[in-house]
Amino acid sequence: MRIISGIYKSRIIKDPRSKRTHPMGERIRGALFNTLGDINGLTVLDAYAGTGAIAIEALSRGASKVYAVDMNPDTFEILKENRDLITDDEYMVVYRSNVKSWLKNQDLEFDIVIADPPYDNIGMNAIDECAEHVAVDGLLVLSLPVSENIEFKKMKLLDEKRYGTAKLLFYRRVK
Repeated sequence: MRIISGIYKSRIIKDPRSKRTHPMGERIRGALFNTLGDINGLTVLDAYAGTGAIAIEALSRGASKVYAVDMNPDTFEILKENRDLITDDEYMVVYRSNVKSWLKNQDLEFDIVIADPPYDNIGMNAIDECAEHVAVDGLLVLSLPVSENIEFKKMKLLDEKRYGTAKLLFYRRVK
């Protein structure tokens, strides 16, 4: 797996290649960041971080600080290794935790929250908690199976992009 663009372009990161993770492919990740556009100076939460590919891609494209949360112990070790290959915890902070529990204990708002949950255990309460931590005018991006549809209070659906059996949903936080 490689970083697509930015200052870490073409860097190779580790991939666990297990059934418990489904890292976002380069094509979808590229489309995601092309849709987001300029993220220079923004704070990003990579919920369900897995390998950290999304978090590292965000840093590579200019995000000022990235938080990456994943609860799987094996994947978390790879997440830390990938972070250490690229940067340090000043710019990319990693947590081994259930994202819902972690967010409940945080007084943070993010410019962008990207959630790519395991498709066999989406956990709507955790996704709702992610939405609550998006700053006003910030973005929530969800990767879901095409059959799933979700609505949020205080969120406006901006766009939906389909890629085979997956789709990306882009929401903006309103007041």
